[in-house]
Amino acid sequence: MGWSLYKRKADDSGIGTGLFNYTGEKMEPLKFSNGKTQEDVVNEVMDAIGAGNKIIFIKGVCGSGKSAMALNIAKNFKKSSIIVPIKSLQEQYEIDYTQKMFITKDDGNPLKISVIKGRNNFSCVFGGDRADDPTIPCTIEIREKNTEALLEYIEQNPCADREDFSSATDVKRMNIAPACPYWAPIMPSEINPKGLGEFTKKKYDAIAGVEYAVFKRKKGCPFYDQYDAYADSDVLIFNSMKYLIETEIGRKPKTDIEIIDECDEFLDNFANEKKINMNRLQQSLVKLMPQDQKDRAALKEILNDINSFLFNPEKIEIQKLPSSKLYPILEKILKAPNLASEEELNYYNNVVDIARSFEKLLDETYIATDNYSSNGVKPASGQQGLFGSKDDYEEPVVINLVSINLASKLHELIEANKVLVMMSGTLHSEEVLRDIFGLDKFKVIEAETENPGEIKKQRTGLERNCSYANFQNETITRKMYLKIMDLCLANAKSPTLVHVNAFKDLPTEEENEEWKFDNLITQERLRELQKFGNSAVDEFTNKESDVLFTTKCSRGIDFAGDKCNSIIVTRFPYPNVQGLFWKILKQEQPDKFMEFYLDKSRRDLVQKIARGVRFKGDMVDLWSPDVRVLNGKL
Repeated sequence: MGWSLYKRKADDSGIGTGLFNYTGEKMEPLKFSNGKTQEDVVNEVMDAIGAGNKIIFIKGVCGSGKSAMALNIAKNFKKSSIIVPIKSLQEQYEIDYTQKMFITKDDGNPLKISVIKGRNNFSCVFGGDRADDPTIPCTIEIREKNTEALLEYIEQNPCADREDFSSATDVKRMNIAPACPYWAPIMPSEINPKGLGEFTKKKYDAIAGVEYAVFKRKKGCPFYDQYDAYADSDVLIFNSMKYLIETEIGRKPKTDIEIIDECDEFLDNFANEKKINMNRLQQSLVKLMPQDQKDRAALKEILNDINSFLFNPEKIEIQKLPSSKLYPILEKILKAPNLASEEELNYYNNVVDIARSFEKLLDETYIATDNYSSNGVKPASGQQGLFGSKDDYEEPVVINLVSINLASKLHELIEANKVLVMMSGTLHSEEVLRDIFGLDKFKVIEAETENPGEIKKQRTGLERNCSYANFQNETITRKMYLKIMDLCLANAKSPTLVHVNAFKDLPTEEENEEWKFDNLITQERLRELQKFGNSAVDEFTNKESDVLFTTKCSRGIDFAGDKCNSIIVTRFPYPNVQGLFWKILKQEQPDKFMEFYLDKSRRDLVQKIARGVRFKGDMVDLWSPDVRVLNGKL
């Protein structure tokens, strides 16, 4: 059970497991200020698991090497899941542990690590641009407007007879997707589909308690080939969204341990609102043409209820789900989850996932409208598809759903798995874990708890308390706030990372034109920059730009050493109390609201500042127009 971490040799070929000889330079475990090493922490975790602990927290600040500890824990199990909150952290695992370094198991064999990603991360080898291209055989919608393309794919499928099909109503996914020789569906292994041609079943045990299989055909599609890892790999690395989706649909492999990196954000996300666009749901249903009579009847009932809902929509401030018109719709959706099972990208499947996420909490779920048409929305009519029309509406009715019972959501995850190891430098307080998440039995193991670098708080002398109340009573004005922030930028030593708490913290184009800021960018400019993915982050990391404004780099991306000399936080990162979750929690459980509210803001501030102090010797200046940031406990 010893420590294992090796730096790859310079002459290793470099891309992907199995392409090098696993004889790199051994890297010793880091030693922490409390006298422990990474290996000691791993051993403590293994001892805790052996003693019967099912929930274990590792507290370790940025720079503790939590990812290496996670993999050294994972190597002791047959199969493990590691869950990270964002794609950039997933990419960091992939680069660090499949290209730069490697880990061996106790038997000397390399730990096989695979990263599981969504379609939009892959190119399409069949002929589309990306693997989520809506025109390729595995994703194209089966609807009348696509009849010509559907029939062409049937002609390309050697296992289908074109003469058996005349319109979209005759077509199923199994008739068209095999036109792509790389298509490899994942289904319960007991299924023996007709029309798939030659295939082999790569079987694995799924979390739902059913044996699943990847129905392998021709190798070559990176999106479908990645699922070989469900059967073959020792460690699967998911981003949290992909992990929860695969868990909800029941096809995630059964694993011996779940290791959740940045676990406090993962748990916080249980409070995220889910949105259902009722107009989009309506239009996704009218595209469906089920052949089974029972499915046709269910579809008609659901669509009739949605039409009734949209005919005279009401603005809902806050309402319990069971007393709403949405409740019977969700109940019927839960009873008919497979209406669009052959249409992977159909919006109905998204709504099914949302309904399932609240299925055990329907009586404790609240809703509110996001937007609605004050003049009502005309229900679908005509004969497009089976039951509806192709009308689009400029004012969609969007329903927000949320539950404040986060304990129940966590309990579901605990019950579905064997052991949960959760890691973060900013764990929730024990009170929040108990009162909000319902945990009373858990073990906390400390890794490095002291920040490795130095944070120097800097002041212009003009800082103000930038609370909402002070803006309302004009203790501070909008112009004053922006001018102070502009001065912070002028004084900060570059390179400078600017954590933008909300877009409205920056000036609008009109404000910039009127007040002439020298160092700030506008809200509109930041939105535009962030449309291009991580390009601005890459430029900053590569020292091609001196300033990075961002709403997205609070976690998972580090700017160590001379990559960042100053950090500016636009305002103290209190959660948005106008959000549905926070409104309801404050209304229903005011004591728990304040406990969670303060805990989350504290953790978020620490995470933002930690981006610049990863290693010993790192030093950053901290600036803010908001005095609450500078007075905060770091």
